[in-house]
Amino acid sequence: MNKQYIDCIEIDFENQAVLRELGYNVIDGDFLSSNIICMYSHIIMNPPFQNGVDHVLKAWDSLYSGEIVAVVNAETIKNPFSVKRKQLCKLIEDHGEVEFYDNEFLSQDTKRKTSVEIALIWLEKIKEPAYDFTNGLESDNIPDIDFSNKNNLVLRDNNIGNIVLIFNNAVEKLKQVIYAEDEFVYYSNLLGKAFNQENTIDKFNLEETFNTRYTELQKKAWTNILNSTEFRKYLSSKTYNKLVSDFDSVSKSSFTENNIRGFLLGLVNNQSDMNLQMLLDCFDEITKYKTDNRAYYCGWKSNDKHKTQAYRVKMTRFILPTYAYEWQTYCPWEFRNKLADFDKVFAMLDGKSTDFDGYSTLEKCISDKWDLLCSRERISTEYFDIRYYKGKRSMHFFPTRKDLIDRLNRMVGKERSWLPQDDKASKSFWKQYDDAEKITSKMVINDRYCGDSDQC
Repeated sequence: MNKQYIDCIEIDFENQAVLRELGYNVIDGDFLSSNIICMYSHIIMNPPFQNGVDHVLKAWDSLYSGEIVAVVNAETIKNPFSVKRKQLCKLIEDHGEVEFYDNEFLSQDTKRKTSVEIALIWLEKIKEPAYDFTNGLESDNIPDIDFSNKNNLVLRDNNIGNIVLIFNNAVEKLKQVIYAEDEFVYYSNLLGKAFNQENTIDKFNLEETFNTRYTELQKKAWTNILNSTEFRKYLSSKTYNKLVSDFDSVSKSSFTENNIRGFLLGLVNNQSDMNLQMLLDCFDEITKYKTDNRAYYCGWKSNDKHKTQAYRVKMTRFILPTYAYEWQTYCPWEFRNKLADFDKVFAMLDGKSTDFDGYSTLEKCISDKWDLLCSRERISTEYFDIRYYKGKRSMHFFPTRKDLIDRLNRMVGKERSWLPQDDKASKSFWKQYDDAEKITSKMVINDRYCGDSDQC
């Protein structure tokens, strides 16, 4: 079976990572608290022995039609002293079988060895008759919500709870639609075929149809959570796109309040890493096109005697080519997006908000003063003066805050081990670092920098 059709619930975080690495969907960490909605054909489980009966009973209630295989403590079946144990024994008697085994958890591969006797339970749940499809879906099982003003659902204080409530109600409505559609096909086939109709029987795969539509609904709900956060406002387009690409595995998780809060907490905990990646992306964007944008120096690696080639962004001017874009009577969206990323990075370096209220940003100037830029006017923004050379298809940036360029260079230099982490180095090292722009301007820069040994 294709792994994309297998969902896993695993409470151990290390095992979750292993399962994801193997290509399986991990949708939750606790089966008993998980909201099992998808229509599964099989449920295979090895629950904790202390509450194995609860797991099997929930699996039975969650399964619409299919099979269950579960391993529980044999005592659960042999000593049915509680109501739940008696209920499980009744299920086995009516819908399945059980076998008992000794010493199955003593093999060399078993992580937690035990000699306890186990019971291997097999249950089969047959799909209900068509006329009884709506059993259990009466209106009193659906949360009582006033739909006269649906906006009330999203305007209450508990936004996460409201979104989950909306999702669960959408799922209930989806179930009703799918069940009704299956029931319609059933009765339609009983009527036979119409005149001039081919002798075929309509077919409807209830489980597959529900799971497909449910997966789409689940992705929509998770996307709503991502879009409702303010992270996009602070992240560069590249960093945000990376977050979106990693979001696919998140969207396969059960849409519960616990999972949503866990996802948001993960975003907060990873924000510093994402911010650092934004700095690296900005640095690389400035330096990758033209070596003239770089000031080369002999970078630090482990000590003054062991250095590596390094470079930093020039503080006086750097140039970005625009030949990759089709320029017409306005600045292309792709280039504006790149400038918006620069705005976010330098605001972050300056310790300011990215709301840009009252800021003269690169993106705003490009939009409002495009005609002036095309006339080679020099335009001032919050952190740069810019000039556009239409004939040369390039835009020149003149930093007005050299301290921020220096901060960018030092943070990237430390991250890439071009600079010492504690700023402790010889005076000669820092002199050649400070003089890098002067030295580089006197040299012919090719793809590789030939360092001056006297300066290194």
